Amino acid sequence: MPQQSASPRIALSEVSVATLLLCIDILGIFIIFNFSYWAVVGSLPENLLLTWKLILISSFTFLCYYLMDLYTFESSLVRLGMLERSLIGMVLIGFMTAIFVYISGPAFIGGFVGRGVLALSLALLWLWSLGFRYLLNIWLQANRSQIEWLVLINEVNVQYFITHFRATYKQETLLFLVQESTETRDLDDQTRIVGNWDQLNAAVRSNNVAGVIVVSRNNLPGNLVNRLMRIRIDGLRVYDLNDFYEKFLSCLPVFNLEQNWVAMSHGFDLIHNPIGLRFKRYLDILISLLLSITLIPLLLLLTVLILVTMGRPILYTQVRRGENGSSIRVRKFRSMIPEAEADGAQFTQLDDPRVTTFGKLLRKFRLDELPQLWNVLIGEMSFIGPRPERPEFIRDLQEKIPYYNLRHIVKPGITGWAQVMHGYGDSVEDAIEKLQYDLFYIKNYSLLLDFAIIVKSMKVVLFGAGR
Repeated sequence: MPQQSASPRIALSEVSVATLLLCIDILGIFIIFNFSYWAVVGSLPENLLLTWKLILISSFTFLCYYLMDLYTFESSLVRLGMLERSLIGMVLIGFMTAIFVYISGPAFIGGFVGRGVLALSLALLWLWSLGFRYLLNIWLQANRSQIEWLVLINEVNVQYFITHFRATYKQETLLFLVQESTETRDLDDQTRIVGNWDQLNAAVRSNNVAGVIVVSRNNLPGNLVNRLMRIRIDGLRVYDLNDFYEKFLSCLPVFNLEQNWVAMSHGFDLIHNPIGLRFKRYLDILISLLLSITLIPLLLLLTVLILVTMGRPILYTQVRRGENGSSIRVRKFRSMIPEAEADGAQFTQLDDPRVTTFGKLLRKFRLDELPQLWNVLIGEMSFIGPRPERPEFIRDLQEKIPYYNLRHIVKPGITGWAQVMHGYGDSVEDAIEKLQYDLFYIKNYSLLLDFAIIVKSMKVVLFGAGR
C-alpha cells in the first residue's frame, strides 16, 4: 500500500486504474511487437497490427498480470514488489506463448517465434509495462487524497499500534473513537479523537475513511457489532487488528494474539503439510548444492583473507536452537575478535567494537553466513526460515515475549522474512519485531513468499544492507 500525499486533488477508483493499466498494456503490445518484427526482420509485417495474434498475446498478458495483481496498486501479494510481480508475470506470458506455439505449430503463429521477435518483444513489453506502472503510481501518490482510517480502541496497547502504524504509514490520518468520552482533542498532528462508539456512523459519514480498524474485538457491545456489520455490508472495509497487520504490514501483532485465534485462524499450513515440507526440503538441497559449488572460489578467497587479516580460527561455531527446540551447531565465518565473548553471550550491537574491520565487511554483505549452507545440506536448517537463536537468549526472550516458542516449530533458515524486513536486532524490542515477521512467514508460507525473500535477500547482499 503506497504512501499518500496530503493534498486532496483526485480519487481514481480501482476500476479506473485497472482499465487504464490494461489500455497501456494493449497499446504497448501493438507497438512493441510490430517494432520488434521490424527490428529483427528489417521490414514491417504485411498486416501491420497482426490482429488476432496480438489479441492472443493481449489475452495472455491480461491473465498473467491479473494473477500477479498488476492491475492494482494495493496488491494482496504484499510480500512481492511491483518489480518482482511484473518479472514473474512476463515469464508466465512467455511460458504460455511457448506452450501455445508447441501445441499449434510455429506456422500457426507466424513470425512471432522466429528470429528472436518474441524474446525481444517480451523484454521490451516488460520494460514498457513496468515503466508506465511506476510513473502512474508516482503520479497517483502526488495527487491522491490523504487516506484516513477510523480506529476503534478499548485497549491500553493502542499506543504500540499507533507507533507501529506510523513507522510504516507516515502520511495517513488516524481517527480514533473511544468508549469512555466524547471529548474531541488532538493526540498528535495526524491522530485525533473524534467521539465515542455511539458516534461511529456519524464519524464514517463525516470523514472520507478508507476503512475501520477494530483494535480489539473482545467485549464489543452487540449494538456496536451490528453497526460494524452494516458498515461492512454497505461497502466499507472493516478489519480486526490481526487481519490488518497481516494484510497491510506483513506481520502479526504479538501483543494482540490470543490462543483461540492462533488455534483456529487460517494458515500455518507449513506445520502439517508433509508434501509441502518434502518439496521445501528438495529445494533446500538443490539451492545449497548449487550455491556451494558455484561459490567455491569465493569461499576459498574469504578463507585466505580471514587467515591473513584475523588469523585462526577461520570458522566460528555456536550452539543454537533448531526445529522443535533441538540443538544444532551453526557455523559462520569468524567476524569478531577471539575473546569477543569473554564476559558471556551478548547481542551484537550497531558499531560493535568486537567486530573486526574485515568482519564488518563480511557482515555488511552477509558473507559470514555462507558456511551455514552445510547446515542446510544435512537437514538441520532450511535455506529460508526464522533465524536460529542462541539458548542463552531464548530463556530470557520466551519469558518476556508471548508466543516466542512458535518460531521453533519449523526449521530455522539462513535468511528469512524477518531478516529482509527488519534486519539485525540487538534488544528485546527488536526480537519482538522479528518474531512478528517470523510468525507471518510460518502462517503464510508459500513458494511465492520464499521467492520474495530470496529476491529481497539478494538486494541485501548486492547493496550491502547487512550489519
